[in-house]
Amino acid sequence: MLMLRQSSGVGMRTDEPRVCGETEEIAVYENDADVLRISNRSQVSIGIIEVLKSWTSPKQYETAIMSVACYAKIHGYDFHILKDTSYNEQCLQKDASFLRHCIAANALKDYDYVLFLDSDIGVVNPKRRIEEFIEPQTNIIFYDRFYNWEVMAGSYLVKNSSWSRDFLNGFANYESRLPKPDHGSDNGALHAYLGEILAPHSSLFKTCLLIYKAVKGQGSLFLYEACIREALGNTTHFGNITILPKGAGWARDPRVTNSKWCREFDFMMHNWKTKTEKRQNSRFHPISAPTGQNFFVWYNPFFGKFDLNLCSPRNFTWNYVNTLMETPDSVRAQMETYKHKVEALKTNLLKTLSRIHHLTASEAGRKDIRLELGKILSSINETWESYVI
Repeated sequence: MLMLRQSSGVGMRTDEPRVCGETEEIAVYENDADVLRISNRSQVSIGIIEVLKSWTSPKQYETAIMSVACYAKIHGYDFHILKDTSYNEQCLQKDASFLRHCIAANALKDYDYVLFLDSDIGVVNPKRRIEEFIEPQTNIIFYDRFYNWEVMAGSYLVKNSSWSRDFLNGFANYESRLPKPDHGSDNGALHAYLGEILAPHSSLFKTCLLIYKAVKGQGSLFLYEACIREALGNTTHFGNITILPKGAGWARDPRVTNSKWCREFDFMMHNWKTKTEKRQNSRFHPISAPTGQNFFVWYNPFFGKFDLNLCSPRNFTWNYVNTLMETPDSVRAQMETYKHKVEALKTNLLKTLSRIHHLTASEAGRKDIRLELGKILSSINETWESYVI
């Protein structure tokens, strides 16, 4: 078991992870030989769950993981990082991207709600709470990715119910129904799964599935996901399922504002991988990322490293890099600009979708439809980078 131990001294530093035992949980707090269970001070019990492959080191996401660990201690949430070998009798999926959702379904039994997180999601603002996003009548809440039109598969807030557990297990089991070859992993599967639950009789959904089965590159995957979102419509609330619109979720990509953020409404950031982490050294930092900058580059908003001993309900003081902090008006304006660009790209892509939908509704034979669809998707794949901002 890998344990990120409490260090003795958010000033901010961590002890090295150490290996001990063969249990399946990568625990985040240690109190002598026992894992420290911090009682949840909310009226509902909330657990934060991440799943890592057995051979993956938490150091690959060190800043993200330690920020979530400190945040959990501040608010009294349990935080578990589970190995992908957890619940190996219940979860038989071979692909870790799907296996993790089965693990989440099993871990959910211990809480009223679970916030499932990709391990590269970190907390930038500890003053916000998970409870802000709970909708009592909804079983699972997703959010809209900012840089495109995907529903985020790597994070959701899920209520402990038989419906939720069935949903997550069905999502995990979609592994056995994937088309070949470029299916987009669980991101692609989630859209098909949502479509068959929320829009099973839509003629457009049937077109989306044809595209999904023919996906052979990033461009056609983007088209397929845009198709599913179009089939679902502009609604955000679907009974048991909510999909929060851009900017309304708990996390967003730092690229949108070139890693700048504001205290007033930002909460979590995605894509905090150690290998793409940068330190901001200049006095001026633009809110728009320079042309040609790697999409996944992000600037660490913190000075130093976290010291979990200093993370407590009485200590919200995190040490920030001031040049990465921005006014709410400036951040909102940049997010709106980015959102309009994404919507314009989606609108352009949907023109192609209209052609395909008319084609599938025509009297043409299946072979002719497949050939024409292949030509259209090949053209999109050649220019897919134009759909990434």
